[in-house]
Amino acid sequence: MGAGMARKISVYLDEDVLEALNAHTQASPLSRSELIAVAVRRFLRDERRRARVPGPEVQLARRIAAGDLPSRTVSASALPAGAPWSN
Repeated sequence: MGAGMARKISVYLDEDVLEALNAHTQASPLSRSELIAVAVRRFLRDERRRARVPGPEVQLARRIAAGDLPSRTVSASALPAGAPWSN
């Protein structure tokens, strides 16, 4: 396993998952613990990507809305004609 501390935990796996894990362990240089650690790390990485913190443009908009940053003045003549908000 990687550097750092590790702890022993107990988990319950469905029988088919345990059988697949055991079969894979036979053909892998990694132990079951190492395989599970890799799988959990990948899962957590993917979940973090799905719940990614909003990009800088969203953070900028929030700061402007909160009054932390001044918004830019937009001239009405600079707006395109027939914009969705025009009547």
